[in-house]
Amino acid sequence: MVPSQEAHKLVLSFADDELCVGQNHSWWIAIGPFLEEDLAFTSIAQDELGHARALYSLLSDDIDQLAYGRDHSEYRSAHITEFLCHDWSSALVRHVLHDMAEQVRWSALTNSSWTELGNTAQRALAEENFHLQHGLSLLRRLLSSDEGRKRLEPVVLELAPYGREYFADSDQELMDNGLLTVSMADQERIWVDQVLEVFDEFNITVDMSEETQGSGRSGIRSNDFATLHDEMTAVIQIDPHAQW
Repeated sequence: MVPSQEAHKLVLSFADDELCVGQNHSWWIAIGPFLEEDLAFTSIAQDELGHARALYSLLSDDIDQLAYGRDHSEYRSAHITEFLCHDWSSALVRHVLHDMAEQVRWSALTNSSWTELGNTAQRALAEENFHLQHGLSLLRRLLSSDEGRKRLEPVVLELAPYGREYFADSDQELMDNGLLTVSMADQERIWVDQVLEVFDEFNITVDMSEETQGSGRSGIRSNDFATLHDEMTAVIQIDPHAQW
């Protein structure tokens, strides 16, 4: 199937989100707060980068150029995925918010009329269920303690509204041709309801009423993106012939 312009944008947005989060997760390899999380983030980073590669491969035969060779303004990643999150509280909260969104987004593609995309979604969704189970389990344990809540609640309140950008792509054409089976508006509602439900358990009120804060879908990068891009292209800068 040759994707339409809107389908290309949707898949590219998703791939860029996965690439940025995978790269950010990989920063924690060997420096996680304890061994279990060191290993978990290593595994999750590999999965997210694998999902990015699978999505890029639907759009181009030259995956390296598409993933690493574009101008910064040509990326479509949501700002929440670009944030470096080099403290553990923000890394964990972003991990949970991202995987909750991924579960919703992949589910909306599993029965896609674009068969290859649907197959990719089915494989990815099976892995994402484990990611989310891991993240929520740890988050709930930490929020149950006074110290954990003190560290995590401010980060939740700061980061959660940025997650609305995950669902900012146009979808009318994609719904009409069956490529997408759940509208972006409905996906966003599902995600917001799930986020609110999780944090309501701990009497944390998250304000999701404000407009989407990020503008990554329109080509405007966050302040962290340049540093992140330097990290993800470090090998290619050393060896331009290196391949993913």
